[in-house]
Amino acid sequence: MEKQIPSAICIPRMDKSIKREQIFNTIRKLQLGYIERITEIPLKNDQEYKRVIIKIKWNSAEQTKTIQNRLTKNEPVNVVYELPWFWKIVLCNK
Repeated sequence: MEKQIPSAICIPRMDKSIKREQIFNTIRKLQLGYIERITEIPLKNDQEYKRVIIKIKWNSAEQTKTIQNRLTKNEPVNVVYELPWFWKIVLCNK
């Protein structure tokens, strides 16, 4: 049986000034599937940053499978949102 891929990814640390629309557009450009929900959580110990949880309905594209494989091996995926800045994406551990 194939291992179930969790339906949520996490960006553990992001500047709080980044808008939800920019997060949505950046993740959408990756064409990983349908973005169901974006949840922003302020970090308790650092008021300048937030954690972002993205619930996603994965598609079956080859690029998506490559990213899923990295995530399931606990390897973070870096997503450039504005050169040279990037977000580190991991599987959500909920």
